[in-house]
Amino acid sequence: MEPSLPAAAGYAVIIGGGAFFAIVMNYVTYLQNKYSKYDARKVDEFVSGSRSISFGLMLSGILSNWTWSLTILESAVKSYTIGISGSYWYAIGGLLQVSVFSIISSKIKKNANLVTTFPEMAYFRFGRAGHLSFLFCGFTCNSIVSACILLGGSSVFSAITGISQYAALFLIPFGVAIYVSGGGLRATFISDATHTTIILIFLIVFAFEVYVSNEKLGSVDKMWELLQTVPAPVAGNYQGSYLTFNSSQGGIFAIISIITGFGLVVNDQAYLSRAVAADPRYTSRAYFFASICWFVIPLSMGLTLGLAAQALSGNPDFPTLSEFEIGEGLPAVAAVVYLLGKTGSAMMLVTIFFSVTSSFAGELIATSTLISYDVFKRYIKPTATPKEVVRVAKISVFVWALFSAVLASIFYGAAKINMGWLFNFLGCATASAVFPIFLSFTWKDLNKVGAVGGSIGGMVLAIIVWLVTCKAYLGELSVDNLSNTWVSFAGNITALFSGAIISIVASLIKPANFNFDETRNRTSLVENLGGTVEVANSPEFKEAGFSKGELDVEVEEEKSSQEGTDTESKQDSDLDINLNATIDHKHLDHQFKKYIILVAILAFIMTLVIPVPLGNVNYVFSKGFLKAWVVIDIIWLFFSFGYVVLLPIFEARHTIWDIGKKVVGRA
Repeated sequence: MEPSLPAAAGYAVIIGGGAFFAIVMNYVTYLQNKYSKYDARKVDEFVSGSRSISFGLMLSGILSNWTWSLTILESAVKSYTIGISGSYWYAIGGLLQVSVFSIISSKIKKNANLVTTFPEMAYFRFGRAGHLSFLFCGFTCNSIVSACILLGGSSVFSAITGISQYAALFLIPFGVAIYVSGGGLRATFISDATHTTIILIFLIVFAFEVYVSNEKLGSVDKMWELLQTVPAPVAGNYQGSYLTFNSSQGGIFAIISIITGFGLVVNDQAYLSRAVAADPRYTSRAYFFASICWFVIPLSMGLTLGLAAQALSGNPDFPTLSEFEIGEGLPAVAAVVYLLGKTGSAMMLVTIFFSVTSSFAGELIATSTLISYDVFKRYIKPTATPKEVVRVAKISVFVWALFSAVLASIFYGAAKINMGWLFNFLGCATASAVFPIFLSFTWKDLNKVGAVGGSIGGMVLAIIVWLVTCKAYLGELSVDNLSNTWVSFAGNITALFSGAIISIVASLIKPANFNFDETRNRTSLVENLGGTVEVANSPEFKEAGFSKGELDVEVEEEKSSQEGTDTESKQDSDLDINLNATIDHKHLDHQFKKYIILVAILAFIMTLVIPVPLGNVNYVFSKGFLKAWVVIDIIWLFFSFGYVVLLPIFEARHTIWDIGKKVVGRA
């Protein structure tokens, strides 16, 4: 593709946009620290939003964190290459996994309410071996996801403005790191809500341009007619049509998408961070509705810009895309630039910038939490105070930003690996840990052999099968061959099922019979802290009528009187966690059962009731059926906008008003 905007526009968006959000979000954090009860300088607020994020803001954060550049670009690629079923199956891959987290999150709140990371839970249950296994899986997932996000975003900036892709790979994460290091997780939630607003508005504009108003396309009838005459029919689709669900490629991709989604959501600390941060009353509901609201984003991108790129590809003036450019996610970019010119270029640039920054912010918080809690506090300095932990977390934000930029640059420059390749590989590298991680929070009988063997052993088996299948099926190991649909399918399937079989069978042979009381009200922050030992769950401690926070205060007051120091500088002022929190077991058990039923119904409808009849008959969408599909998509977009944009503002109206009054001195 030839750039449609000057390089200055690309640098202006990256540098100017990054600086703008850094200033705004750090100012918001300043106001929060000064005028509200939340202080981002304290560890639990920084990494977990004080475990009190409201429903609307939580929902917006989940949706935004899942809306990577990959979500916007790859879903359009799948409709461009497979047809209308491609973006649907991509969307299913996220819908199911995010909705399933509504089940997992209730168990996290019930069985490990003060745990901050999933490797931390592994340490409490399985010791160092389990901890290191889960930590390795977490870093593997976050490395691939971070690189994937940056590759997608940088490719768009390079294609539209002509700036160096390497420059984009380093500039984008640095800007995000500035505001994340200042405000922590709550700042990312507020930023997410802002970014999601713009993304949804632009998606609605794209939908109306493609199907209503644009003079080059502008109607369902014209889209349908152009897709009938595309010179390159889809192999494996009924009649080669782009408007059918009867697609062998679509069926295989559906399985890859679902498995990849499971591996991603469960292994990515960014998603568990949301469960940890949520108010226990709302966490399950937030994940469930976030999955429904998110579903329409990839669906709409494929239905509008993905199909538009294919429908217009026969026009002599439509940009010609190479296979590598398609893998970088550029069909959607080509379509919007062709339809809307420089205005479309600017809109796509802003859309991708917001998508990349919001999702990458989640990765920065996630990995900085792993580094500070599970590396620094666990192995480097076990006696670290909360203030030291949060300091390391802030530094780690910049460390991971730099690491991600370097890794993405290696993928792009040395290996010629693009975003699409990483998406196909992601399930091979992560899906083996899905069952071990899920069961560590939900099943008392999971044992150490099952947890370690399932997560690491399953990953090794998956990589072996992936490589062997590539060699046997295609005759040669190469970058291109390893991303082949059938090769990726073999690796993904092996990863998920081997991890499940190993973890479950090993645990059935020798059940652990674990008592979850050992992980309730327990956190790594107060183990070996300044010579004290975690005793919050001991009978003697409870009988004495103390909370752990009260004990710390007494210890610090004694030290203060002896040393003449200010207790505000001590650990009791830094530890902002209620170590004797009340767990509402009845409510959480009800949520667990309720959302098992709701998720099952949702999965049944979206993966069977709708697509299976369409895929099992020789049917190509008629003009009328396509029109109905488009109308539903647009209505769904407006529904999502109301839920994830307007609701958080309404919920926060009192807080916004109170802070506003204090700022202007009227309180």
